Amino acid sequence: MKTLVFAVVALLTASPVMAGPVVREAAGANAAAIQAAVDQFRADLGGPNNGNTAGSQPGGRREINWDGGGATAPSAVFPTPMPTFQARGATFVTPGSGFSISGQPTPEFAELNGTYPDLFTSFSSPRIFTALNSNVSETVFHVPGDPAIPAAVTGFGAVFTDVDGEFSTKMEFYAPDGTLIYEQFVPWVAGNDTLSFLGVSFDAGELVAKVRIVSGNAAPGPDEAGSLDLVMMDDFIYGEPVATQGLTITPESGRIFRTGAFDLVLGVQLPAGAGLTGGRVWLDGDDVTAFLLSCFQTGSGGGGQTFRCPVPGGALAGGDHTLQVELNLSDQTRRRNAVRWTVIP
Repeated sequence: MKTLVFAVVALLTASPVMAGPVVREAAGANAAAIQAAVDQFRADLGGPNNGNTAGSQPGGRREINWDGGGATAPSAVFPTPMPTFQARGATFVTPGSGFSISGQPTPEFAELNGTYPDLFTSFSSPRIFTALNSNVSETVFHVPGDPAIPAAVTGFGAVFTDVDGEFSTKMEFYAPDGTLIYEQFVPWVAGNDTLSFLGVSFDAGELVAKVRIVSGNAAPGPDEAGSLDLVMMDDFIYGEPVATQGLTITPESGRIFRTGAFDLVLGVQLPAGAGLTGGRVWLDGDDVTAFLLSCFQTGSGGGGQTFRCPVPGGALAGGDHTLQVELNLSDQTRRRNAVRWTVIP
């Protein structure tokens, strides 16, 4: 046991404090001004674009450009939650009355306000997107084609039009356990018919189960004047959603005191007839699978299986650390989850 403790201490104290997220952002007068940032973010997430392919894919990303039906499609109103893109692993929620995608006969939401075609433009022509009676929306991830199974992604980006204020529009990124792991304001530029892009990906193992977007400082409806900054949305781009349901990590995200010992516990609930065929564990982006396999003590409880590793006090260096776990199942599906600990020296 003494050898195991020494190995734990050597491994964890040597792990670097996690790097910050990878941020791609741009703002300008037209699509060309943000195209490079959008393309770089796509490259960060990797290909291909998996479209409406059912189930979590081995890699790639998903995209929504709101342009289905083309230039002749009428504007459309949707309820909240909005299920239209559940085949791509995303459901949209707002505290407002619902959502709308622009269209004919009044492009760029002229039916909401006659001045809007002079304020807003599209990145991928011709349609844009907004919440109704609120400037807040949330994107919640699940397995593509199966909204009953929660999922998480490694990054999310969105295009906005007419962001005039430095602090009017922002995105918040939440871990599967509900912890806010990152937030940032969207870049702005003066003028009308402008475009802004913000894309954030996480390369130290963090996972995102929900993105909360604040689009401008007022809901659609009033004329943009004075301190008002009305903002619409266009393309959404995000990493491939992979199921988090059935895999828990303890301790959950939060603060850990460096002087205290704790048990790292993975809890696994498997679908009927499925078994574990493999998996990997990363600490701050470093693969620590081989070590933890030698440390884990197996058990059972609550209809599932547990894997427990005793971590001695002082093992984790001060700062932020992310632990990500991914398991492969015999039914060809995956489970993936992550926690972030802030270690207090």
